[in-house]
Amino acid sequence: MIDRVKIKLDNTEFEFHFGLGFLGELLETLDMSIDEAMQFLDKNPFKAIPIVMHASAKYGAERKGQEFKLTKFDIVDKIDKDGGIGCDGVAKFLNAFTKSMTKDVPPVKEEKSKVEAGKKNS
Repeated sequence: MIDRVKIKLDNTEFEFHFGLGFLGELLETLDMSIDEAMQFLDKNPFKAIPIVMHASAKYGAERKGQEFKLTKFDIVDKIDKDGGIGCDGVAKFLNAFTKSMTKDVPPVKEEKSKVEAGKKNS
């Protein structure tokens, strides 16, 4: 699992943290399930991405015992100054976030249909 990544936004380097601790904090902050959080990201990325990035950077600072003084609005401003939601920093964050959510996740076993199961029992 990818647990952190360093990314620059508007000439400020952030260490974004992922993993179980970050995800738990994020879901609690959003008061959402993991499925609802993913739907939020999909439905309104312009609002959701800066919130997730802020939570990740804040969590990373707190892990180091540092105070994180930036607000989610500061993150929005840095994203806007760096080229908007399509900037390299956001793309790198989303790539790392996605990898952190999917790496080392065991594959889902497909259930055999009742028809296939019935044929084997015949």
